[in-house]
Amino acid sequence: MQLGIHLMLLVTQTFAKVAPLISPSGMKMIQGNCLFCALLGMVALLANAKEESKEWINLCEDNSTKGWTPRAKVESFESVDGELNLLSKVNVWVLSNLQMKDFVVEGEVKIPLDYEGFNSGLGFRLVGDQGKPKGYQCEIDQKKPAAIYGIGLGGWIYPRKGTEAEYSKRVQGLFDANSWNHFRIRCIGPKAKTFLNGKLVAETDQLVQTKGSFGIQHHGKGGSVRFRKLRARAL
Repeated sequence: MQLGIHLMLLVTQTFAKVAPLISPSGMKMIQGNCLFCALLGMVALLANAKEESKEWINLCEDNSTKGWTPRAKVESFESVDGELNLLSKVNVWVLSNLQMKDFVVEGEVKIPLDYEGFNSGLGFRLVGDQGKPKGYQCEIDQKKPAAIYGIGLGGWIYPRKGTEAEYSKRVQGLFDANSWNHFRIRCIGPKAKTFLNGKLVAETDQLVQTKGSFGIQHHGKGGSVRFRKLRARAL
């Protein structure tokens, strides 16, 4: 919505400044261009209004793990004060029964500090009835936070060869292992972007899987990983 408002304000301000200096024929041409820009602004406003009208779906219910299914044995998986806490001795995914195609999903994550190599993930467009799912994940660890990985779909999607330097520059200093970190994924068609603490980190237009569930992961080493304020909205 801000894009549309900014565009219309810019057109109005520019027109007011130059109008006294323009001939009648030139004025007619500019008025046509201004109308076109105004229409673009209205389209942007309507598109954003449509997106914002979709309701958020809460994925973390107070004191309940209803709607979530572990795909392997876990040491514990519980909801505590609106948080999902997951502990496992094996690499495991816990999948939500909520499926979406185009969406925004976001939440805050706190990793344990007892194992420096701790690894987790926020999965999206996950498919498969049992065991390890197939789909995508936003990486949650100290090594490649907010990177995009294809589970059963070729491995690293971003960064990959040719984008390592760009990724390193974007992610530098963003992840704080001692605090809660906010992750956000925006996915439309083959395109996906991840954001870490409000900053763009990863992007791709190469997704092939079009729909699936959300999930959270524990790689089997380290203490409990904690998720809170986890929610999704269809686009």
